[in-house]
Amino acid sequence: MRMPERARRVPARFIKRSLLVFALAIAAIAQTSSQIESDEVKRVGIHLKCTCGCGENLNCNMSSGQCHICKPARAKIFKMQQEGMSDDTIVASFVKSGEFTLLSDPSSFFWVVPYFSLLLGGIVVWAVLKHLRSSKMTPATAAGPAIDNDPDFARYREAIEKDTEKLD
Repeated sequence: MRMPERARRVPARFIKRSLLVFALAIAAIAQTSSQIESDEVKRVGIHLKCTCGCGENLNCNMSSGQCHICKPARAKIFKMQQEGMSDDTIVASFVKSGEFTLLSDPSSFFWVVPYFSLLLGGIVVWAVLKHLRSSKMTPATAAGPAIDNDPDFARYREAIEKDTEKLD
């Protein structure tokens, strides 16, 4: 028994439509992936600490790709931004829910620390050199018995002098 023509075309159409829907779904997922990596989402994520144990903010990337905690949080931030919420409101809602902790911004005077350390080190070096120059240096003297009076050393000295005369 032979199948009618129309029955054969239905599966082909179904497969084509399924592939089209699948392609559109992949494109939508890719679009969402790039959106949660946007600068706007990162701007909010920098104020929240990741709880995966890395110690970084929500913009962390684990060695295997995206962090399993940060990716859904960034998607939630993106959704909240699409709803029109401000950055401060989004951060406050994450902190209030207890999911994440607020990271304080670094001090604006942080750039001063290396220069201050160099200045302090220079002052210490200057003070040590000034102290060394001002103190009278005396040559070091050997403590202990004089070698000139020791008969064992006199015998060695004579042997050394004989050997050095042979060299000339």
